[in-house]
Amino acid sequence: MHPSAAVLASAGILCCALSGCGLNGSVSNVPTVSRKALQEDISQRLADAGEKPQAVTCNQDLIGEVGTIVRCEVVISATNRFEPIVTVTGVDGAAIDYDMTPAVSREQLEEVVLRLVADAGTVDVTSVSCEAGIEGKVGAVVDCDVDAGSARSRRTVEVSGVNGLMMNLQVVPLPRRIKPVRPSN
Repeated sequence: MHPSAAVLASAGILCCALSGCGLNGSVSNVPTVSRKALQEDISQRLADAGEKPQAVTCNQDLIGEVGTIVRCEVVISATNRFEPIVTVTGVDGAAIDYDMTPAVSREQLEEVVLRLVADAGTVDVTSVSCEAGIEGKVGAVVDCDVDAGSARSRRTVEVSGVNGLMMNLQVVPLPRRIKPVRPSN
């Protein structure tokens, strides 16, 4: 059995719209959602879904242009953090529609893999180094190196399911190449 876990808060955030709340018109009259309003919206939607985050931090405002992306950090607990990717999907006057996709940064993924591998019975896991973070799209994969004492192994992390902002990850060993054995003459 492969270790797996749901690493993110379960929430039904698929599409959000703010109309008139926290919007600031810029010089070019492009509507924006202030980072404070975005943080409050994410916090409220997670609370409504039964997950009260300890903190939500967005480092910039969300500019009302289709395709604009902002990442925010959400801390549910000391061992459960993620970075939803907020993408503008539509703008109608002052109203900005946006979707949120779950994601974890490289550092967050390394923490999750360390926990999963240790929980699966690998003793003395000393470090994990992943190639990148991972976005919540079923089938997305990232390779990680796992150091456990004197043994080092390469593991693949795969997104096996996504529901709102909940992302299920599965950690599996990479297949090893077996050298063909040549018969001796």
